[in-house]
Amino acid sequence: MFLKNRMAESKILFIYRYLSLMLTSIFYLFNIPEHTLLRKLFIIGCISISAIILSYLYPVFENSKKNILLLLIMETIGNLLLLIPSGGIDSPFIWYTLNTILISSIYFGKYYCWLNFLAYILGYMTILKYGINLEISDIEAIREQSNLLLSFLMIIAAVNLLGIYINKANDKSKKLEETNLELEQANKQTLESIEHIKALYQSVGILGNQRNKEGIIKISFEHIKQITKSNTAFYYDISENENKMYSYGDTKCIDHVEGYIRENFEEIFGDKTIDELHIHNNRYIITKVTSNYKAYGLLGLECTDGNNSIIYKNNVYQLQFISELLSLSFERLSLEGVNERLLISEEQNRIANEIHDTVLQKLFSMSCSIFATIKRLNSYSKQEIEEELNLIRNTTDSVMKELREKIYGLSWKKSGTNSFTVDIRNFIDEIIRLNNVNIPFSILGNVEILTTNQKKALYRMICEGLSNAVRHGKAKNVDITLNVDGETTRLSIIDDGIGFEIEDVMSSESKGLGLENLHQLTESLNGEIEIVSELSVGTTINITLPNNLEVLKGAVAI
Repeated sequence: MFLKNRMAESKILFIYRYLSLMLTSIFYLFNIPEHTLLRKLFIIGCISISAIILSYLYPVFENSKKNILLLLIMETIGNLLLLIPSGGIDSPFIWYTLNTILISSIYFGKYYCWLNFLAYILGYMTILKYGINLEISDIEAIREQSNLLLSFLMIIAAVNLLGIYINKANDKSKKLEETNLELEQANKQTLESIEHIKALYQSVGILGNQRNKEGIIKISFEHIKQITKSNTAFYYDISENENKMYSYGDTKCIDHVEGYIRENFEEIFGDKTIDELHIHNNRYIITKVTSNYKAYGLLGLECTDGNNSIIYKNNVYQLQFISELLSLSFERLSLEGVNERLLISEEQNRIANEIHDTVLQKLFSMSCSIFATIKRLNSYSKQEIEEELNLIRNTTDSVMKELREKIYGLSWKKSGTNSFTVDIRNFIDEIIRLNNVNIPFSILGNVEILTTNQKKALYRMICEGLSNAVRHGKAKNVDITLNVDGETTRLSIIDDGIGFEIEDVMSSESKGLGLENLHQLTESLNGEIEIVSELSVGTTINITLPNNLEVLKGAVAI
């Protein structure tokens, strides 16, 4: 358990220390007959206590080379002193000293390894000359222990090669771990982005229908924040007469970025699709938002990852995707404005032509008839005047009916089909068929007073609320009520599902996109939303939207 979260090298050194201690102790017990058993047990006990302490301290300080070096010096001195009572050069514990050589090789490299070996040589010579045999010379000592020295040299060379291999393997392992971590994060971002892209498309579509350009930009910032985790993002708009900066994050940094873009706009808005800005020790990646025939602006975010990291590349991809989505949305806004003007003009021409060809002709005929009646009024009897007036009245009714048809065109009331309610019922029927759920749906009031944007948003709200209730709430009964009156529209979705803790869900980074979409749709129409949920009881969603009273008051019945 002590070595559970330690480095692999620490585990290897731990095992080697006790293995070498056991073997050298066995050889010392049976191969040094001149030492008493008590002396042997005392020496083995001392070195065992030292091994226990060191095997604990080395892993504890494995990340501090200064402390490791201090422990290494202390153990080297201790090993040299241990040789004096245990037999000097002939002591089996001389092989236990390989522990420090192995440690210095792994933690400090080959140079420290040879320095440690040199320290042992000098120590051995000192022990041999002053501790055991005062008459022997250094050269004779080296000659006598040449085989031992050769063995140590070969072992140290092997240890160095092993250390080099371990360091290379560690470097590769760290790179693989970093790469795997980046891949996991990138994969997580990809999975999250798929869900957010769906929500982004839906929100941008609704805001596009409302001609809400600023709302589209803010929704894009929300996507950038959730997927890339960037603390700062901005959009520099050049499509209007006066350039404008939209952003979230550090205001001071954004001011510096805006100033830099204004001064170097032509250089930044060059040929590069993706570019980098380095401003006040901050790094930003930016991309152009353009269509085939028009430039709209620059989109950027703050980036902290290296250029070669997977996260950086994924962020660049996300930025390019959002820039393309923005360009499509802005192009759509522009084209819809043109189409709307063309449709209005076309409709005006149609109505004008049809009124001119039919209604005006009948009105002219009525005018002539009234004029003729007035001229002959004195010669007509009361019955003849009544007949003429009835004829004019019938013609007037016919003209009014025809005028209604020209203005309203093909009204759903004539055909008996309301596409708004039909689409909602078709969606509900599909959910019932696939999930075996009871879903009563009722509409109160006149849905025709709703604007097109309100209808689209309400349809999405019903889809999101119903999907959440069935998919996440596991509900078996969902009651949906839409109440439309002169001032407000109220949508109620009540289910008997498993419920949830609202605060936990809304504060979570992985909060449900359905709830987020409901809030965004409600806010886009200046409405209010209330969500009440209780575990094992169910969830109630109440949405209130204001209706356009000016349109209602200005409507004229024809």
